[in-house]
Formats: sequence, C-alpha cells, structure tokens
Amino acid sequence: MPKKKKHTLIDKLSDRFHILLVKEKTLEKKKLFSSSLINLISSSLFAFLLLLSITFLLIYFTPLKEYFRGYTSIELRENAVENSMKLDSLENLYITQSNYINSLRDLLSGNITFEDIDRYDGNIENNIVELEIIETNRDDSLLRAIVEEEDKYNAFDVQGQRFTSVLFPPVKGGLSSVFDVDTKHYGVDIVIPENSPVHSISEGIVVFSEWTSTTGFVIIIEHLNGLTSIYKHNSSIVKNQGDRVDTGEIIAFSGDTGSLTTGPHLHFELWHQGEPVDPQSYIDF
Repeated sequence: MPKKKKHTLIDKLSDRFHILLVKEKTLEKKKLFSSSLINLISSSLFAFLLLLSITFLLIYFTPLKEYFRGYTSIELRENAVENSMKLDSLENLYITQSNYINSLRDLLSGNITFEDIDRYDGNIENNIVELEIIETNRDDSLLRAIVEEEDKYNAFDVQGQRFTSVLFPPVKGGLSSVFDVDTKHYGVDIVIPENSPVHSISEGIVVFSEWTSTTGFVIIIEHLNGLTSIYKHNSSIVKNQGDRVDTGEIIAFSGDTGSLTTGPHLHFELWHQGEPVDPQSYIDF
C-alpha cells in the first residue's frame, strides 16, 4: 500500500482552487477564476496597501486633512504666524513703555540728577544742535536784550525754535519757589487755594496719572516738539493715562498732597526734549 505524502504549509498555500458558477437548472459549470491561497493573500495585501497609500495621499495633499485632528488649515497657520509677529511687536512696545514710565517715576521721586537726564532721551543724538560762537559788539548786545525782553512770553524753546502754540498758564498765583537747577528744583511752586482748577498748558496726551507718596497726585502730559509738562501735589486728577487733552482744559485740582508739600500749591515743571527749562521764561503766572 503506497504511503500518503505529507503536505507542508507551503504546499497547502500553493494548492490551487477554482471558484465556479453553476446554473441551477442545467448544472452547467462556469469557472470564475482560479488561484492559490498564497496568491490570494498576496493580492489582497497589495490591494490593501494600494488603497491605504491612495487614502494617505488624498488626505495629505487635499483640504480633507483639515477634518482630522492634528492638522490645521493654511489660513489658520498664516494667522498664527501673523499673531506671533504682533505679539513680538507688542512685547517690544511694552518694554519701551515700561522703561519710559520707570524713568518718569524716578524723575518724580527725585532719584535722578541733572547729569543723568540725557540718559532717558532715546533720540538725544538727533536733538543736539551745534551752536556757532560769534563775536558781538555793544549795539548787537543791546538789540539782543531788547528782543529777548519782548519775546519773553512768546513760547520760545531753549534752542530758539518756536513751540507750536502759545503756552496756557496752568494756574494764576504768586510764586513761593522758583526754578533752580543747583538745588534740583526743576520747576516753580505756585501758591493757590486748595481745589483750584489746574489747566493743561497745551494740547497733548497724558502719559502719567497716578498717586505718589512724596508728591501726591501727579499728572504728566506730553506735548508736541518734545515738550513735557508736570503737575504735582494735586488733591485730585480728572484725566487718566492715555487721555488726549486740549489747551486750557482742566486736568486736575490743586491741593496739599504728598510728603514733600508745605501747603496748598501747585508744583509745575516744564521739560523740553529731556531737559528741564524755567517755566517763567515761557509762561506768565
């Protein structure tokens, strides 16, 4: 009796089979296709990989990927880049504004010397004007003195250039203390009744409006052409930082606040391009 051959796994996978179609009435057979199991598995695997590749390409290179988690649209990515650039610009602006406010606080608290003032002017190199020294005779000197006396209150700055408008007196009253750089008194003290209205000397923008322990309620206004005005020892302030004010507009009410005050008055300072100037040279109190 002949021995039966042992069929290995490869032999079983290599065995071919037929799929037939049989008519019900006539039992006629019609071969649909013929294949082995290993060929059928290989063909199925190839078809699956092909379908998977086509699906991946469709998702990756078409807008369909926006519907899957982890993918973002082109518009969203562009907005993210734009917002990142805006955030960087805002950060730089915040740092600049913080340094500017810290400089103003040092100025108000007296922690700044006259020699350190130029350090806080970012554009000081552009603001320096070279003056030519010429010899003058006696007639020239007399004429210069007459012109300076006539133009005392015509709002000239320290370099002989006119401001954009005539400066409005913040208050009217007598002076108890005048401008003196040697004693670091960079303004004038005007004696007025408490709660008297304080006016803006010109149009501008409020850059500081807060309470300080030494000078009470303080308001600082930045005007055109590098002009800055400072009002200290107020009983209250009616304008906030960032507000725009007009010439003569009420910005505060005078008082006697702060540890450095000696009575109801307004301490007024006038700065031009980072340097203090005598307010009496430009305003008639």
